[in-house]
Amino acid sequence: MRIRLIHLGMLAPEALHRAYVGLAEAQDEQDVPILLLARSRAHLSLGAAQGPAAELDRVACERLRIPVVLRGLGGGLVWVDPGQLNYFFIFPAAAGIRRAPDLFVRIAPWVIAMHAHFGLTVEARNGHDFWCQGRKIGGTGAATIGHSLVLGGSFILEARWTSFVDCVVAPSEGFRAWLAEALQEGLCSWSQLLDRVVEPEAVLEACPALLAEAGWAPALPTRPRAVESRAMAQADLEEVDWEQPVRRRVPAGIKLKADTFLTERRWSDGHWLRVWTENGAFRRVACSAWPTEQGERWAGLRPDSARLHERLRDIARSEASLWGERLRETAVWTD
Repeated sequence: MRIRLIHLGMLAPEALHRAYVGLAEAQDEQDVPILLLARSRAHLSLGAAQGPAAELDRVACERLRIPVVLRGLGGGLVWVDPGQLNYFFIFPAAAGIRRAPDLFVRIAPWVIAMHAHFGLTVEARNGHDFWCQGRKIGGTGAATIGHSLVLGGSFILEARWTSFVDCVVAPSEGFRAWLAEALQEGLCSWSQLLDRVVEPEAVLEACPALLAEAGWAPALPTRPRAVESRAMAQADLEEVDWEQPVRRRVPAGIKLKADTFLTERRWSDGHWLRVWTENGAFRRVACSAWPTEQGERWAGLRPDSARLHERLRDIARSEASLWGERLRETAVWTD
């Protein structure tokens, strides 16, 4: 299959998202698919139907001067910065791929080959993520725009999570500290694994040959046509409405990666509960009603296990029923 390769260099946050929207809207049903590559200045990107105020701390975003952009692609809250090389596959209807899972299967060999070229062994998981050495190294989101199916992701060349952690809505500093720890442990970058920095130019240079190896006709970089440039400049992005009454995507918390969630709830009696779940089991639990050191004793317990109920009776004693109910209310296991 033929493909056009378009590289736009470093873009402002809104220009990045206008680029793939405009290219998709300008694409005819019979056009050749496009692979768009671009970097962007630091910003936060919210997925379709997410409310800014529900997910983000507006004061922190404004203090740190972190722009917030609403994108048309699926998925949750995403941190984008210059340490990432973003890619967007734009497939017109005639390409015969109309479902996001099918497009992910088609592009995954190229993503895996790109990592392998620089010494990283990566596998595709869950129909939308890439993992390396037991940690997530990339995710994707997709949507239909105009006549085209668009799937976007990024090569995380360097990890810079600090501003992301600072900007997420957090009920406590303890929640924020756990979030930073979970991101450091569960997500990874090329520089962390390779112990060196791979420059975006090196990835771009390798791109055409690796596209060919992954089954694409050799593609040399091209520039957007005049009609595409106009469409990119005129593409509409949804306005950021901080008053939008939308619930948080994950009630009382955030999704860290597939089947991994961090949540925290507080009650009128002054008590609070913080829960980190992973792959169907508790990873860590903290609560105002018992000592901090008890938090590690929850690791590996499943929500329906007899051991969980024993642990509750051991720690919460006469209030085991109350805290069992609050644990069920707070813990999140799936989207």
